[in-house]
Amino acid sequence: MLLQNLNRLSYPLEEVIVVDSGSEELLSEEYLKFNNLRIQYINSEQSVCIQRNTGIQKAVSPWIFLCDDDIEVPGDYLKKLEQHIIDHPEAGAISGSVLQKEKDKWVAHYVERSSLKLFWKYFFQLGYWGTIECPNNFFMKNIKNNYRGSENHLSKAGWPVLTHFSGQYFTTPMYGLGASLVKKEWLLNSLYDEVLDSHGIGDHYGVAAGFPGRIHVVTDAYVYHHQEKINRLESGIQYYRRALALDYFTSKGDVLNRIKKRWLVWSLFGNFIEALFSLNTRMLKPTLKSLYIIGSGKNPYTKAAKENLKTIEPKL
Repeated sequence: MLLQNLNRLSYPLEEVIVVDSGSEELLSEEYLKFNNLRIQYINSEQSVCIQRNTGIQKAVSPWIFLCDDDIEVPGDYLKKLEQHIIDHPEAGAISGSVLQKEKDKWVAHYVERSSLKLFWKYFFQLGYWGTIECPNNFFMKNIKNNYRGSENHLSKAGWPVLTHFSGQYFTTPMYGLGASLVKKEWLLNSLYDEVLDSHGIGDHYGVAAGFPGRIHVVTDAYVYHHQEKINRLESGIQYYRRALALDYFTSKGDVLNRIKKRWLVWSLFGNFIEALFSLNTRMLKPTLKSLYIIGSGKNPYTKAAKENLKTIEPKL
């Protein structure tokens, strides 16, 4: 699907680098049929971070379009990103809105109408990704004003807090890079960390933390994220490894090194309490173990990095 999309783009691509770690190699006759694309096919060991770094280092263009293989790209997508670069030459990392399907509807962000849930996220400094439409009572007024008065940012615990989506574009310190146009120079100075698991869970924390500027998100450009279910990790292990990745990167990135571990632990405690009281049995173990491992300073990613290991798979 992705190669078919790229072949129909209105914006000409200088090259397409496919770094494949699949057990079934893509045959040349399968990709040579895309006559609008100059495809370079590379085999790789199974690691999303290693695969991406390989493609980045092989690329010849000063701009690189990072694109996951489960993304559907409209024909005018890159043309819109290019126009944004022309209008905003200071931008070095640009994405469109990444739509995900929720209850048969494609959405770019979520809407919070519950005062209790909003208070919980604020109190435990959890991530938030959406507009705020909960009742404007006296109890919630200061919290809502705090969210609305702040630009998109990271919470004290390091989780992304995005509440501003209006205008022709918005900026944020953290965003998924699965359909983004980024300066090669920025990526070479902040490569994907190859100690992370083969799925690269949480990899964008480390990459974006090394960028010299904020990520621009163009609101009238969008892609569809189909969230391929094949080889997709269960939500609990995703949560666990994402928490480990955030903790690991807080001691490395310029953006993240201000994050205090006590705030991250506090946020993990909030998630554990929520899983406990909601009887969410699938999340009880991931939330409890991440709280223990990070709180006790036993992050396996940190240990593996010191030993120069690559692509470890932390288990629950």
